[in-house]
Amino acid sequence: MKFIYYSIFLVFISSVAFAQEINIDETLANVKREVEKENFDKALSIIEPLRAKYPENEDIQTYTGRIYSWKKEYKTAIKILSPMADRNNPNPEALQALVNVYFWTEDYEKCILYCDKYLTIDPKSVEVLKIKATCLEKLNRDQEALDLIDKASYIDNSTQAFSGIRTLIGRKAKNTVSASYLNISTSDPGQQPFHYGYVEYSHKFSKSAIVGRANIGNISGDTQMLFETDFYQTFSNKSYLYANAGVSTGETIFPVAKGGLEYYFKPQKKFDFSLGGRYMHFETDNITLLTGQVAYNAGIYTFAYRPYYDISNELFSHVLSVQRVNEEKERLVRLELQYGNVPYLYLYNNFTQPLKAYRVGIQYQHRFGDSFFVRPIFLYEYEEYTQGEYRNKFNVQLIVTKRF
Repeated sequence: MKFIYYSIFLVFISSVAFAQEINIDETLANVKREVEKENFDKALSIIEPLRAKYPENEDIQTYTGRIYSWKKEYKTAIKILSPMADRNNPNPEALQALVNVYFWTEDYEKCILYCDKYLTIDPKSVEVLKIKATCLEKLNRDQEALDLIDKASYIDNSTQAFSGIRTLIGRKAKNTVSASYLNISTSDPGQQPFHYGYVEYSHKFSKSAIVGRANIGNISGDTQMLFETDFYQTFSNKSYLYANAGVSTGETIFPVAKGGLEYYFKPQKKFDFSLGGRYMHFETDNITLLTGQVAYNAGIYTFAYRPYYDISNELFSHVLSVQRVNEEKERLVRLELQYGNVPYLYLYNNFTQPLKAYRVGIQYQHRFGDSFFVRPIFLYEYEEYTQGEYRNKFNVQLIVTKRF
């Protein structure tokens, strides 16, 4: 009889223990559902009693630390995770969670320390290698980051995961040289093509940049040059000022002298604005253009509108553009719709008349390697060259750039 009682008692104890085990699984499932909904407080209210009851269960401890880190209560997360990560035989999950905490808090030195500790356990972890390379870049230890990326590429047989970091390092280059050629041809009726080109050099400082440019133009056998400089000054609120000044060797192809100012600012998260003007002095006339821009940023797309108002001739021109950018590859595609006497680059002369012009243009930028860029541009115009008479105009340009 006693044997039967003991048997029933043991079965009861086993069933209770089994139920508790199921309850752990069910409780963690409920916690994860709340985490997916970003109900972190509710998730913690469910898991904390479980954590207190089973302090030896490191899966529960680690997941609790992760929840606090997702909730941005980083000090609590560190307090929970550190004992499991700092011992001689660290818990890999807790160690990886602590790597994320120090990365999110921008404590890059400590993050690198814990990355190294994790990589002794799993040296092929692309995720942790990427975090370490990012930390090195943030600390301007760029060569170390590049060496780590090269090493990781042998492990992963790919550099795709690290291309964004390479791009960030490449953009730190202080110097850039560019060269361009532009051909403008017409048909119905046609005339001799116009030829333009430039070479430029730019240098970046900590909060400013300066560009020197030499332009050359050839029209109907006449060749003239324009020498100009651009200056950019950034401010603490992420706005910046653009200034331009130039002088030429002639009077017709380019203005005798030119200047411009434009202030770019971003009062709202997704909108950019600018206000400015351009001034051009010709031998027989002066032209003042008022301009500005409003741009809406929608992820990888930017939609923008820019007007020009020619005060001297009382002419309005308009530019609508859509641009798609791949930041990681520094690749862009831009479509433009234009109306009126829109100045194409530096081209704007004193023969402006109140005639109509409709334009559609497309440009594309492609990066080769880490620092060489090619940008072809095509712009088609349906231009009123005399009152009521139209012709086709084709603008074909190629810009090549090298940064170093």
